Amino acid sequence: MKLISVIIPAYNCESFIKETLESVFNQSIGIENVEVIVVNDGSTDSTLTILKEYEQQNQIILIDTPNRGVSAARETGRKLAKGEYIQYLDSDDLLTSQKIEIQYKALEENKADVAYGDWQKFSEKISDQNKEKKYLEKVERQIEGDEEIALFTDFWCPPAAILYSKSIVDKIGVWNTDLPIIQDARYFLDAAIQKGKFVYTKGIMAKYRVSEGTSLSQRHGEVKFVSDVFTNAKQIHELWKSDLKTRKDKAHALIECYRYCIQVFGLNNEKQLFKEAIAKIYEIEPHFIPQKSKGMKYLSSLIGYTKAERLANSYRKIRKK
Repeated sequence: MKLISVIIPAYNCESFIKETLESVFNQSIGIENVEVIVVNDGSTDSTLTILKEYEQQNQIILIDTPNRGVSAARETGRKLAKGEYIQYLDSDDLLTSQKIEIQYKALEENKADVAYGDWQKFSEKISDQNKEKKYLEKVERQIEGDEEIALFTDFWCPPAAILYSKSIVDKIGVWNTDLPIIQDARYFLDAAIQKGKFVYTKGIMAKYRVSEGTSLSQRHGEVKFVSDVFTNAKQIHELWKSDLKTRKDKAHALIECYRYCIQVFGLNNEKQLFKEAIAKIYEIEPHFIPQKSKGMKYLSSLIGYTKAERLANSYRKIRKK
């Protein structure tokens, strides 16, 4: 059996790192087929002390670094990994017991590069050494249509629910440090951009820890989150530039993403970003007229898209108040 490398970036995770590690050690595939690389990213709590105990028992390979962020930590682990398959796992998420075995077999049998599966959200209350889990939404979906477009627009699953081949990881290369919030989504997308072969494995592969009732954008701040989305869109725009005249679906996906950014930037008085996002739409379609909303279509035809978007933004602000 081929070796699987599990890479875990760890930062101030003393409350849950043990459970995360146990979810790896309890894999049905057998721990002798797995190397566990944990990168302590400058934790200031007792995370490093806990990890050293596992290191002393030769259960993990521990790397201790200054705090540089999750992308840098994953990159450190990637460079050290010896496995033919790579499992990225955030320090607060959990693998289900057969996850690696199921996805390993799927990749081998299908000669594929990326296995992804279903996952479940959970929240946890911790008090006086007691933990109370609450299991939330199950996310059960397959990628539909073009993989690049799906992963750029609305399909996402956490790294815990994915298993990569080392060959596609090498093609993707370094983690994108320009995207501090959505770097894992971009990595997943990069596997499609590099023409990796995807295979879906039905069933809950991982459990993803959330703050109940709080979205990713809310946790990180909406403007910061959307700024990441905008930076990513600009990068993908450059990668897709030669396709945009013949691939209307890619052009549409970019325009819709930019329009989403425009609305958020406008509502939050990010004037320069608002202006830049409109300019990016004009790069794709110099005489852009939105088609979905009859009002915006009419207004844009009358006074131009830029002025129409500014008026619409003023209206959104009034409604928000």
